[in-house]
Amino acid sequence: MTVAAWLLAAALAAGDPSAQLMEAKALMRGSPAQQPQARLLFTEAAGQGSGAAAYYLGLMLKNGMGGPQDQAAALHWMTLAAQRQVVPAMFIVANMLLDSDQAQARYWLDAACEAEYPEALQQKAIAVGEGRMGYGRNEEQAALFLKMAEHAMTHHQPEP
Repeated sequence: MTVAAWLLAAALAAGDPSAQLMEAKALMRGSPAQQPQARLLFTEAAGQGSGAAAYYLGLMLKNGMGGPQDQAAALHWMTLAAQRQVVPAMFIVANMLLDSDQAQARYWLDAACEAEYPEALQQKAIAVGEGRMGYGRNEEQAALFLKMAEHAMTHHQPEP
């Protein structure tokens, strides 16, 4: 056993949430046979308040990884992750709500933009430029959001 593997095992045994999250992410990215275990670990960690775990659980449910797809459950966990300040979750929630709740979709897209999430800034630039999603059409403002998106893309976004 390598030192890193030994340290991970010790952290898991001690109930370290970051170690649990690291293990769950490795299982999620592993073989499909490992993904149900990842779902369980993410569910446990998300239930204990981990925004990152809620995000990954939402992704798994949205994409049918480790079990059946469940869009309602995916939205629930993604929304919890967004409320816990996981910026990519804010962007995903915005897009999941586009057809059902435009005001909430705008709220989460704006929150992701405030956090300088590049994809959100790009999407808002397009929406403002075309006058969609309840935004007034404004080409100058759209150009500004696009410039902000280009700048944000030069910064590394940490993984949840």
